Amino acid sequence: MNQNLLKVLIVDDEQNTRKLLRLCIDWESLGMSIIGDADSGIEALDIMQETKPDIVLTDIEMPYMDGLMLSKQIKSQFIDVYIVILTAHEQFSYAQQAITIGVSDFILKPINAEVITNTLIKLRDKIIKQREKLTKLETSYEYIKSNSSQLKNQYLNALITGDSATIELINKLDIEKTIPTTLTNQIQIAVINIIFDTYYNNKQSRQSITQNCINYIEESFSDNGSLYVFNDPDDYIVILSDDTTINLPKLCEQIVNYFKMSLNMAVYCGIGAIISSINHIPFSYQEAKNALKLCYILDEPVIYNHNLDTPKATDYMPTKDNPLEYLILLVKSALSTQSTELAVNLLHESLEKGLTDINDIRHFAIDLLTQVTNALRQVGVPNSELQSNEIYYSEIINMHIYADIEKYVTNVISDLCDKMSVINNDKQNNTVLQVIHHLENNFSDTTLSLTGLANQFYINPSYLSRIFKQFTNSSFTDYLLELRIKKAIEFLHLGNYKAYQLAQMVGIPDPNYFTKCFKKVTGLSLKEYKNKNNLI
Repeated sequence: MNQNLLKVLIVDDEQNTRKLLRLCIDWESLGMSIIGDADSGIEALDIMQETKPDIVLTDIEMPYMDGLMLSKQIKSQFIDVYIVILTAHEQFSYAQQAITIGVSDFILKPINAEVITNTLIKLRDKIIKQREKLTKLETSYEYIKSNSSQLKNQYLNALITGDSATIELINKLDIEKTIPTTLTNQIQIAVINIIFDTYYNNKQSRQSITQNCINYIEESFSDNGSLYVFNDPDDYIVILSDDTTINLPKLCEQIVNYFKMSLNMAVYCGIGAIISSINHIPFSYQEAKNALKLCYILDEPVIYNHNLDTPKATDYMPTKDNPLEYLILLVKSALSTQSTELAVNLLHESLEKGLTDINDIRHFAIDLLTQVTNALRQVGVPNSELQSNEIYYSEIINMHIYADIEKYVTNVISDLCDKMSVINNDKQNNTVLQVIHHLENNFSDTTLSLTGLANQFYINPSYLSRIFKQFTNSSFTDYLLELRIKKAIEFLHLGNYKAYQLAQMVGIPDPNYFTKCFKKVTGLSLKEYKNKNNLI
């Protein structure tokens, strides 16, 4: 099928009408193709899950689910689909309801090929115009994206120089993940300078070599976490790290040694102190440049300037009203790295506030762990998974060195995060088990749907769909269908039920659709199954 043809689905309980619509319209000349037809609204929704049509032509009067109800379902699940309703009724109330639902047009029967063709042409032109507009938007986006390297460089330079106006302007462009609009972990800056020989007196050749070096760093160390590599106004290579797992001094030693060997030139690197606020990036950058000056004086390839005064811990605490509540939230989310980092910052903050007596530090640490543990206990974490507050007290009260207290607190926080990770995964599985239990007890309910159950269990439908498939290896729709047919087979072995009876018993109101589903799941028609199993 031509990929550019618009896809059309026909829905009508009368086979003759479906055939007539296929034959009386020159679909290909309209730039359209029939991708299927359905004799009921239920079947139509199932087909749409697989085929994603652009236009649906549907009758309004059908058993079990009329055209208006189908249209409502379509618009709730496939917002971009255009719907045309065919009806023999001329009542204004029908048209009014259709417009309210979002139906594109309303055509009276008997079928008039010219009227339908004109309606489809209008829809086609509307869809094409909309797609052209979307293509222009995508082209604009691609243009911005293709220039994102330059924007990224401008943005990163604005960060290190503190140019807030440029930062605000580029943020408005919202270039997905090409620039680091949020830096939340420990931030560190390194500045690398290549001392070019007089042979490279051409600025263009120097820039070319520098760019090759930047490319090498990005390609070689992209798996090492969050690294941003760029040129500063002095044509130094700047590395901005936002990842606690990266040992930037060690990484820079590798890079400098490689460049020295490859280029056969002197290469120096200065590294600024670790900071935890995006506002203090210019401070770390200036420190790195000062360290670079020391490299020249001392002829050291890499100097980590960590001895200068750094911003106090209280200056770069997380911008939350209550850091302790934020810590609890991080632990509940099983974010171990961020949780332990914040716990250490809270301990450092207590030192900054003047809690220099070791006994004060002990009680602060005990209180911190007690509050985190109590919060987890309140959300249902079993006591068997948590240490008692008395244990924390007995362990910490005998510690005489701050480093031991810090290590103990971070170990406990990390352990709690590990426990929450297991519990969160168990909760996902438990939710799916509850949904499956609900399906098994309510399979005869014709209103069962993924969205309805998601609302019932207070979770997002797309999230439920994902975890359901992860757990069952089947989509929600397929699982429910197979469950209903399985139940129908059980009923067949208990009594000689007819198709319409079985359909009603398992929650499929349309007998014709039930027989199609039965054959789809079992590979046999209902009659064939009965004969094969001597149930007649």
